[in-house]
Amino acid sequence: MNKVSYIKFLNDPIKKNASVKKISANVIQISGVTQNLSGFHIVNSNGEVLGKYEDYTTLYRTIDGGFQLSNDGSVYGDSESILHEITLDEAKENKVSEMNSAQQAAIENGVDVRLTDGTTEHFSLTQYDQQSLMGLQSLVASGQESIPWHNSNESEHCKFYSNADMKKIIESALSYVTFHVTWFRDLRIYIRSLTDIESVQAITYNTEIPVQYQSEVLQLMLMQNGGAF
Repeated sequence: MNKVSYIKFLNDPIKKNASVKKISANVIQISGVTQNLSGFHIVNSNGEVLGKYEDYTTLYRTIDGGFQLSNDGSVYGDSESILHEITLDEAKENKVSEMNSAQQAAIENGVDVRLTDGTTEHFSLTQYDQQSLMGLQSLVASGQESIPWHNSNESEHCKFYSNADMKKIIESALSYVTFHVTWFRDLRIYIRSLTDIESVQAITYNTEIPVQYQSEVLQLMLMQNGGAF
């Protein structure tokens, strides 16, 4: 299972290795990279977004080896921004919220689908995309042979997909969404089982979930994927 994650600042196309730690509800600490105040995403080795932190653009304070950012305009030393040391339960719920955002970002990023001619196209899965694909199921079921749709490449026009290809696209989308919903639910249970803040804060979206916290559904999906995330 891939457990490598990176940071990608919004004004820099290059992803970088960095340590990211939630300090409080509104402050995040970043270590190991040059200071940047443009907001950032957490991505995996393939560039897929695992978490969005676009509103963390205020320098809270610099620290040895890194810096802290706030998402509410607060800076260290302000009378109204005394850093609150979060409790274990607060850390868990902050992490659950963070992972929920990562789940949504991963789903919206979409899925690769190998079509009947052997080519592979990428399809985004925003809420609108998901709803539209569900609506197209009736056209597939009715046997319509040419069904209009689009891939995620914004430079390409919409085009007609064959019934077989649209069936592949819809089935792949459903499977992809189901996997991430299942993954997040099990990850949430695992997070809430942890007993110290350090362990909670170390969790990323692609952290390996111990088998005892994996549902039967997730175990089957991982087995079908060869154990890959």
